[in-house]
Amino acid sequence: MDKWLNNPNILKVVSVLLAVLLWATVHFDPQTPGAVTSTMDTKEYGAIKVQVEGLDASKHDLRLLEPSVVRIMAKGSFSDLLAASEDDYKVYVDVSGIKDGHHILPLRVKGPKRVEIIELSPARVSVQLEPLETRAFDVQVTTTGTPANDYKAGPPVVRPGSRVQVTLPTDYMEQVGSVRAAVSIDKEENTVTEKRVRLVVYDKSGAEIPKAVVEPSTVEIEVPINKPAKQLPLRISYTGSLPSGLSLVSVQPQVDKVTVYGPQTELNKYDYFDNVVVNLSSIKESGALTLELKPMNGLAAVSPDKITLNIEVTPYETRTLPQIPIEVTGLSEGLESKFITPEGGRLDIQVRGAPSNLAEIGAKDFKLTADLSGLAPGKHTISIEASLPSFVELADSKLTAVVEIIDSKETNAPVTDDEEEPPTDHSGDPKGNGSNNGSNNGSGTHPGNQGNHEGNDTDTGSNSNSLDNGRKHSGG
Repeated sequence: MDKWLNNPNILKVVSVLLAVLLWATVHFDPQTPGAVTSTMDTKEYGAIKVQVEGLDASKHDLRLLEPSVVRIMAKGSFSDLLAASEDDYKVYVDVSGIKDGHHILPLRVKGPKRVEIIELSPARVSVQLEPLETRAFDVQVTTTGTPANDYKAGPPVVRPGSRVQVTLPTDYMEQVGSVRAAVSIDKEENTVTEKRVRLVVYDKSGAEIPKAVVEPSTVEIEVPINKPAKQLPLRISYTGSLPSGLSLVSVQPQVDKVTVYGPQTELNKYDYFDNVVVNLSSIKESGALTLELKPMNGLAAVSPDKITLNIEVTPYETRTLPQIPIEVTGLSEGLESKFITPEGGRLDIQVRGAPSNLAEIGAKDFKLTADLSGLAPGKHTISIEASLPSFVELADSKLTAVVEIIDSKETNAPVTDDEEEPPTDHSGDPKGNGSNNGSNNGSGTHPGNQGNHEGNDTDTGSNSNSLDNGRKHSGG
């Protein structure tokens, strides 16, 4: 190594290399103040957007900015100019503290580091500021579409309030016609609630004013959907049975009517609300029972949606009611009926219930019915339907009777010419005309109609046949 360093040729070569390196470092470093001009370049940007700073948008409206774009010439090293984009150059006008009116203001420019802006054209811009004004307006809600089932939309509710603040240039304010919000209610069945509805300002011709600033910019809107309503009395029904030995004394609802809502065509179908069912199996003692109410088929809602019943129970007693008449229904034309058992068409029945309820009832409160629909002549064992007062039940689970159906033609055969007519008694002997009249009245072709004339002794008491039929159909 010492031999190389002592060699004068080697030292000369090393000195030349160091000199070349030093020269290159000085002449190609862009940060060196002594850089030669041959390494600098320029670049032109023809449409840099002019920005506005210092504008108080709550007090002034920028009506004019002319021109809105300018041309700049930038100077720098080739690498710096290449690395910079148009967005790195900012040309702006400062309007801080400027009053309303027309002004000519200078432009300011900022560029990337190590880049010089050597030209800006134009260097000034025209600016016009207009004063802003704020006024209060009522929000107008526009609904679109039609609710379902011919329901009607009620007045809209705007929250937090129906008045909003609109800010516009003073010369635009007089053009404001309305502030509106649009809500769709098409095919809706229930109240429509929109949490964020955009407010739009329109001029008096109905065109939107885009420059308007509204505070708040959105509101909550609720549009009630009103359904036809109808008040219905309650009809309570029961399922299951009370525990052995108990009977209902009373069931008193806290309200005796409810309001139902729905299409009018559906409301017209109902005369009472019977969607209240008490499960007697769950009743162990007297007390209050709360039930949820649900709308009946085809209806939308019921109010209230809950009902409380005050129920009183007590140990039951049994009572016998004698000679309750059985009413006959459904007997075909041309037929008559006669009870075999019970004789005379009257039945003793045993009922049970609370002592206070049994003490207030009588035979008039009970109705026994025998349906003879479709029965042919002959003897038949039939079931007896019982209509009972509230909270009273039969002690016997089933009531039956034996009835005989008779063809009325056999009992009302006409008198032939060969038969001898009885002598006429001008004194009004009942064995004469009276007998015929009684036969006609008591055994006509519609014996079932006699049941509709209960207690008509004149029509049904003239012979035994009509008396029997009167008991079958009218309860004697």
